[in-house]
Amino acid sequence: MKLARLAVVHQLPLERYPPVGNLLECLDEKHDIEVLVLSSPRHDDSFKEQLGSGRVQSNVRRLSCHSRWMALRWLRTLLWHCRTAWELHRFRPHVVLSVEPHSAVAVWLHRNICRGRARLVIQHYEYYSEDDYRRPGNRLLRLNRLFERSLLKQADRVTQTNPDRLRLFLADNPQLRADQLSVWPNYPPKSWLPLPERQWPVNPTGPLRLVIAGAVSLRDTCIGPLAEWINSERQTACTLDIYANSIDAETEAWLRHQIGDRLRYHPGGVPYAELPRILQAFDVGLILYRCHTVNFVWNATNKLFEYLLCGLDVWYPPCMSGVAPYARSTAAPRVLETDFESLQTLDLAPRQTRSHLPSIPWTTTCEDALQPLLELLVAAEHSSTTKHGNNEDQID
Repeated sequence: MKLARLAVVHQLPLERYPPVGNLLECLDEKHDIEVLVLSSPRHDDSFKEQLGSGRVQSNVRRLSCHSRWMALRWLRTLLWHCRTAWELHRFRPHVVLSVEPHSAVAVWLHRNICRGRARLVIQHYEYYSEDDYRRPGNRLLRLNRLFERSLLKQADRVTQTNPDRLRLFLADNPQLRADQLSVWPNYPPKSWLPLPERQWPVNPTGPLRLVIAGAVSLRDTCIGPLAEWINSERQTACTLDIYANSIDAETEAWLRHQIGDRLRYHPGGVPYAELPRILQAFDVGLILYRCHTVNFVWNATNKLFEYLLCGLDVWYPPCMSGVAPYARSTAAPRVLETDFESLQTLDLAPRQTRSHLPSIPWTTTCEDALQPLLELLVAAEHSSTTKHGNNEDQID
């Protein structure tokens, strides 16, 4: 059986990006697709994550480009792109999935130096504004962006995670055609379903159980005022559990002084596959970003859909315009705007029950979102087979 070949070029380490893990899990079930993943290793071992089954895992190539020294980091990064382009040339994919601008130099080298003719999909998890590119620490990102702009006109698909980010990206790149643009949201995988029956709240006679599963920062999130509110003397209606997979030293030191009967801190985060089991023990999932960048203003974070799929209500800050289209208070699970900077004025009473609301569960998964990629793979493999057959006829 002839296999469709997909190469995923993901220059940043894979473990912190649930969408690529979900993609690989989806591809595990597609035995008519051969996958090669080209990425880089984490420079520490603090967080390990299984990426797909043994079939996909065995085809993940980790080429190091990390260094504390800037000159050596640039050299290793350049070597990463050259080696990745060579791996692509050897693999001869039908489709190349180039993830984020960070991967663009390798894909450009493959197409323009190695003469690769695979169909090209450029996928973005984030939106980078002009201010983001101009930051001093983003020189390598700016270099990759130049090469990505050259690739955009060659791409079969250019994706963003929601319509708002796609609108912003199109404003930055007006040369793109409508038929190139797609929205691929960051949904959880269907392996999370079906979930066991649960009641809400978990403890009808106890406090609401709030949870954060993700990055925590005193600067970039509202964890400060939230923790102080949780621990305030007059607040007894909620508890908070924090599963932090990314936290800076200052925030962690501060947070450890807040631990008590109502606030629990679980360092190290949670393996992604364990999230459904963990989240089922809670009532409300929190999204706390302060939106210091345009990217976060228009972010419909994957955590939103993970919480919803597990049946939790979601509280999000007013600044997150990307979550606002999903807001609802008339069906369970609810998505409720919450001012985390003024929690003392929050009326908790209507949030402590939802038995009067119809249940409309979230069931959309990443397999639904990735269907266009699978269709493109089938079309590319068929086109390659047809062309190869025609060439053989001419030689005969």
